[in-house]
Amino acid sequence: MEVDSSASSPTNEVIPNFIKLDQIPVNYIQQVETDLLEPVVFNQGGTTSDGFTRFTLQNKGFLHSHSKLFISLQPAASVTDGYVPPHVGIGQVIKKAVFKVGNKVLNELDEWAGLFAIKSSLITNEVQLEREQYTTGRVFNKGFAYNDGSNVNASSVLLDNGMEPDDANDVESPNWAKFTHVSSDECPTYQLDLSDLFPFLKVNQLPLYMMDEAINIELTFQPTKDYRLQIAAGQGPNQEMNIVRNDLKFCADYIFYGATDQMERYKQANQDMSFTFVDYRVIEHTTNATKLAGGIIQNLGMANRQVPRVLVTFPVDSATYNEDSILGQYVSRCPQVNASGNKPQNTEYNIRYNDRFEFTSDVDNTARLMSTFTESEGVPYVSRTDFSDEGVFGKYSDVFKYNGRVLGNAPADGPGGSIQGHFFNIGTKLTNGRVGQRGIELHIKGSWSATVPVNKLRAYCEYMRIARLTNGMMEIFNA
Repeated sequence: MEVDSSASSPTNEVIPNFIKLDQIPVNYIQQVETDLLEPVVFNQGGTTSDGFTRFTLQNKGFLHSHSKLFISLQPAASVTDGYVPPHVGIGQVIKKAVFKVGNKVLNELDEWAGLFAIKSSLITNEVQLEREQYTTGRVFNKGFAYNDGSNVNASSVLLDNGMEPDDANDVESPNWAKFTHVSSDECPTYQLDLSDLFPFLKVNQLPLYMMDEAINIELTFQPTKDYRLQIAAGQGPNQEMNIVRNDLKFCADYIFYGATDQMERYKQANQDMSFTFVDYRVIEHTTNATKLAGGIIQNLGMANRQVPRVLVTFPVDSATYNEDSILGQYVSRCPQVNASGNKPQNTEYNIRYNDRFEFTSDVDNTARLMSTFTESEGVPYVSRTDFSDEGVFGKYSDVFKYNGRVLGNAPADGPGGSIQGHFFNIGTKLTNGRVGQRGIELHIKGSWSATVPVNKLRAYCEYMRIARLTNGMMEIFNA
């Protein structure tokens, strides 16, 4: 690909910073070279063991931040109707993502799909319906649920993927989006953006041609059973879902700037360069409804680090939320609402570090918790019902279904539909500066259901790091 260029640049031309993803103030020729890379290591994994793959990039050009990973799955012989969960798409397959320069880790994140689910909630409904449905499989878009009993107003909502409900009020995935055992050629192939896998690339692009070390992308996959795909109602659970080896590719885009020696002069002028970026550290602890009801004070660590924000989720027992639910395991359950159905019981939340609480009094209002998440991450495109299972309007119908599973099931009724109250993600933007020696303390209390048990407390701490590239060698340390 080429863009218009001006006449030859003078020798005293100031070469702009190609690293930052920003507008370049000079009109350069830009060439993009694309390589479709095969994995150098691939392990399918087993029913209880993780899979693994590694891609090795070439040391040339600038790595485009929107390079893509292609993934497809083929279910076991008894599965004729599999689909990716609408809120996280094909991202559910990936358990851990690591970006290595030589033997040094630039970005590393366990339970990557959990963070991806949180970030996916920030995508508008229109983009999910019209774009993400075809690229990543995410289509958490809301529609009004009209039936024969509706007059003017719809009394509930449903998941709208563009398909009309059938005679049984069931919204199915389109045929092209269904995974079947018949042939791997009939299973869709989805893609993931490189900058979604590694937050470093949200604001920077790597000068691979300036590096003298090997650059590797390592991905750990979920086990073949229970965690990779969802299945429509009426099919047996505990089915194996295998990654289609021939469809697993990494589409690497390498960018080259200028028509003469601009990139070489940029390299010579930047033999020692540093740039800051964010990484995430996941902290996961076992808990249960009894402990949460009594109140938990959990130390998240992160001593002596710059931590701009903390994200907290409450995953459900993975033995309950596997492939025979709509959303799968990457959800965050809200506390139970009270008898009037309009407020979770006894919820109290706060963050303490540097001998100070982030909030002067514990936050016990779900609207305030939604506001703190918005201040931290941005506007989530989830409803009040999705977040905290509150309110009357915006509930999911117990008449309409998604791939055969009733949408209106309350959280305590089991995992069948289980959408409302399953996006209780808490985000906090920290304001007290660098974390001290005692680390960060999470204070949480609430009445969670024991019927579909919350068995984990998972927190993602965003922290600042610095990468230094000196004479082709990379150093990475905490800010």
